[in-house]
Amino acid sequence: MAKSSGKKKKPGQLSSGNFRKQLVIGYDVNGKRIVKSFTARTAWEAEKMAAEYRAKHGVGVAPDELTVSAALEKYINARRDIIAPSTLKGYNVILNHRLQSIMMTKISKLKILDVQAAVNKDHAEKGSSRKTLRSAVSLVNSALVAQGFDYNLLKRITLPGERATKPELPSAETVIEAIKGTEYELPCLLAMWLSMRVSEVRGLKYSDISRDHRHITVCRTRVYLGKGRDKAKGRTKNTGSNRSVWLPEFLYNKIMEQPHSSDDEFIINKTYNQVAQNFHRYMERRGIKITFHQLRHLFATTANDLGVSDDYIQKMGGWSSNSILKSIYTHTTAAMEDRYQRVIDDYYMGVINDCNNKNNMDD
Repeated sequence: MAKSSGKKKKPGQLSSGNFRKQLVIGYDVNGKRIVKSFTARTAWEAEKMAAEYRAKHGVGVAPDELTVSAALEKYINARRDIIAPSTLKGYNVILNHRLQSIMMTKISKLKILDVQAAVNKDHAEKGSSRKTLRSAVSLVNSALVAQGFDYNLLKRITLPGERATKPELPSAETVIEAIKGTEYELPCLLAMWLSMRVSEVRGLKYSDISRDHRHITVCRTRVYLGKGRDKAKGRTKNTGSNRSVWLPEFLYNKIMEQPHSSDDEFIINKTYNQVAQNFHRYMERRGIKITFHQLRHLFATTANDLGVSDDYIQKMGGWSSNSILKSIYTHTTAAMEDRYQRVIDDYYMGVINDCNNKNNMDD
């Protein structure tokens, strides 16, 4: 009888000599186990890798044993299919890049001072703003509440102060003169005249224009997910963002000048980089400091200077609340809305006509 020349394998050891630890991380729709494997040179290393994964992602762990990271991941996954892609992207940024010094702390052992230290660290080392840190702390608190731990963090954590000054925006005249006749003209006018986000501008289709050509409906977004990937969503950022806005004749004509063969085509069929980042670089080369997102700020500033009510600015811009505008919500009548819209349209048409007249004189 032949004798075996090889050594007897230890539990979990593969034919290669490495060790494998398997961890059940869930079940599919058919009830079949979903198994994740961890392979290392020693059994101890494989066990350690599995334990770290279990702790980070909260696999088979009681709520009080979850880490902050695991609680956040569970909270995000539970809402993945019902929140806007941009919101999901923001949540994942917080999970992977904000308040990292507390992420592996068990939520049952988390202390207010730990969170405060994480906030201080991000502000000092990363230059994170008050708004950024407030969003991160708020999300962490929501994730903890979902697991039965209410630390009331926003009331117990001291956030850094507001920045002393806001960036000064160029005038609407300066922007319009710079973009006139360029590829940026239409998307920028949609943003600064109709107060649309870049995702909303890129989400517009010809079919969104009303039959009488007087209104356009903002009902979807195209969100940039990074690495050249887009995601079209049949909804906007919040309920207030779904809106029908007045479409000035000038903008309607500009839209219809764009080559297209179907009403189902996107009006601005460009990538995020082509619309937003290239615009920013284009303006920088001309010594004008403004981002595409700030065109919405320019809309609000211009409308406010024209005497348009905060409520109408909020409604037209699709903001969920008017705290940004620092005013108390009041209702406006349809007649007043028409009046405000005429004021806005007259202003922008006046600027455009002035630019045309100036160019004609230069010629």
